[in-house]
Amino acid sequence: MRVNLSNSSLQNRYFQEQEEVIQMSGMNEHLLNFKGLMIDEVQRVIIRENQEIELTYTEFEILKLFAKHPGIVFSKEQIYDIVWKESYSGDYNIVMSHIRNIREKIEDNPSKPSYIQTVWGVGYRFNKNLIA
Repeated sequence: MRVNLSNSSLQNRYFQEQEEVIQMSGMNEHLLNFKGLMIDEVQRVIIRENQEIELTYTEFEILKLFAKHPGIVFSKEQIYDIVWKESYSGDYNIVMSHIRNIREKIEDNPSKPSYIQTVWGVGYRFNKNLIA
């Protein structure tokens, strides 16, 4: 399912539903737990299989965006607009590069990612089936 960020009421509804899923799953507001992965928004810490993973500021923000909204597909344009907080009219390879770096750090097999999934022709999403 793709969220159109230009339609703020639709976006708010999807994000509200995702927040309810997170709350029902017993997740703390600032602690996001997934199978084999824990994200602490306040401490800005990522734990993967009991190992702390270091991410850059931008990598963390991208991962947090996906993890807070599992299952929602974000286009490269939407990711850029949200994370960089500005519109970008150029090459979105920077987004793909950051996602590749995140996958190399958190995935068992970055070429067959289980956390951050590619939705061909649309964008990326966080695997909602991995909510702990």
